[in-house]
Amino acid sequence: MKRPGGFDGADFDGAGLDGAGFDGAGLDGAGFDRAGFDGAGFDDRGFEDPDPPREPDPPAAPDPSVPAPAPASAELAVDDAPSAETVPLEPAPPKADVREAKHRLREAEKSRRQRERGEQRRFTSHLRRRRRYWIVAGAAVVGLALFVAAGVFTPLMAVREVRIVGAQQANVADLELAMSRFEGVPLALVSDQEVHGVLEPFPLIERYAIERIPPQTLVLRIEERDAVVAIERDGAFALYDPAGVLLGSVAERPEGVPLASGAVLDTSSPAFQAAARIVRDLPADVRAGVVGVQASTPQDVSFALSGGTQVVWGGPEETQRKAVVLRSMIASLGFPEMIDLSAPDNPVFK
Repeated sequence: MKRPGGFDGADFDGAGLDGAGFDGAGLDGAGFDRAGFDGAGFDDRGFEDPDPPREPDPPAAPDPSVPAPAPASAELAVDDAPSAETVPLEPAPPKADVREAKHRLREAEKSRRQRERGEQRRFTSHLRRRRRYWIVAGAAVVGLALFVAAGVFTPLMAVREVRIVGAQQANVADLELAMSRFEGVPLALVSDQEVHGVLEPFPLIERYAIERIPPQTLVLRIEERDAVVAIERDGAFALYDPAGVLLGSVAERPEGVPLASGAVLDTSSPAFQAAARIVRDLPADVRAGVVGVQASTPQDVSFALSGGTQVVWGGPEETQRKAVVLRSMIASLGFPEMIDLSAPDNPVFK
């Protein structure tokens, strides 16, 4: 490959231009002048520039309608006079648009507050629930305290009515008169000890219970003693319950209360206790036909029936079973002279 002047790599190498053959003496000002390298020696064909330089375009003429910009280095002083030209302002928005924007702003603020309240309620629900429990408990305590205070210190809960329930043999009028002392007393202040003292003169009452019905009612429920044995004394009949408590005296022996004889006359003897227990446990229809009871020991109790039959009962064991056998034998045999039920599996009669 040849260069434009006719020099290639073979003819011009490093050996011909080393330090010894090419020094400064050969290319100084005397031996290397402009005459040897002028236009005649180098023509356009030898070293032609493949991309000749372009001449710059002439500047465009300024537009007279556009004002010339101020120089970059020019700065306006603070105290310079204002420019005669003013920038026109944008027209103000209509009042309707302003009101609409304010309305939307208020709605957005309202929505934000609602969301905040909702989040607050969601995260504090357990606190509100606990507060409700405490309020309910406190209200209950306060209500109970007010109720007790009203019942104790005011006449709103004072006794105005006394009811007697369960009296059959006892005199109801006497009981109402005795209980009238509690009228005007607050229901909460009616004590069991005072009621017990009022009912002591009534031996027919075995046990009792007091029921307070607000606002002004006091109920006395009694369970009377049951007379099971009658003992004839001084032309009258003294009535005793199974515990040997004297219930009173009557001129005529009540039905179902047999007349005692033998060791049963002693109310503190074991014979009396066994006989009284048997009479108490007899069915009502069988007991109504018993007119007399006698015994010498707790195991040889015997009854006299109204039909004239003598019943050997024995001890107080298996009373209900013996009563069933006695009822069956009377139904089938009538009233024989004697029925022995001391062994209910093998009853004997004659």
